[in-house]
Amino acid sequence: MPQHMTDQEWEAQNGSLSPDEATARGLCWHCSGNGVNYTAFGRVQRTVRCPECRGDGKAR
Repeated sequence: MPQHMTDQEWEAQNGSLSPDEATARGLCWHCSGNGVNYTAFGRVQRTVRCPECRGDGKAR
């Protein structure tokens, strides 16, 4: 049986770059270049397309 991530592990995928670091690397400040934001509550884990870069992960 596959292991599932905890809600904390799932949300940790959002990245740890500061907005300035992400922008300096040419990445979206909101999603750290992932194109999505990871959210979870009560073991319901979802990805939501980033509203800032519209999913391409690039800085605007």
